[in-house]
Amino acid sequence: MHTVAEVSLKYQTQSTFKEKPKVSTPKEAAQYLRSIWDQDTIELREEFVVVLLNSALHVTGWSKVSNGTKHATLVDPIQVAQIAILGNATSVLLCHSHPSGILQASVSDINLTQRLVKALKLFSIRVDDHIILTKDSYLSFQKEGLMKEG
Repeated sequence: MHTVAEVSLKYQTQSTFKEKPKVSTPKEAAQYLRSIWDQDTIELREEFVVVLLNSALHVTGWSKVSNGTKHATLVDPIQVAQIAILGNATSVLLCHSHPSGILQASVSDINLTQRLVKALKLFSIRVDDHIILTKDSYLSFQKEGLMKEG
């Protein structure tokens, strides 16, 4: 006879919703992202972060998904989905840095965003925005009309 372990999941936060930041605009998103971003690496390499939001757009958590090079970073949609599902997110905010300081979404950035929107939609998790963060500014995919599903 084989015995297998029971798998269970527990989700419990240590703070109240009033203590969690609310992110409902690109400006608020950029401000929050700057508060968690390592400013010593923002001009060094591309990094990708996913921020978890509840239905009231309060941040419930965040995770750095990847560290890349000065030109690119790789993002695994499965890993992003795992983080969002296990974090009990209703929606997510995607963000990556552009060490070059160029505030323009590349074809790769747009394609990745479309892939993540499609992947998370399977689990009823919405992608609210994708922010490109530079040392001095930011670009919002939502504001620029780049959030279309491919």
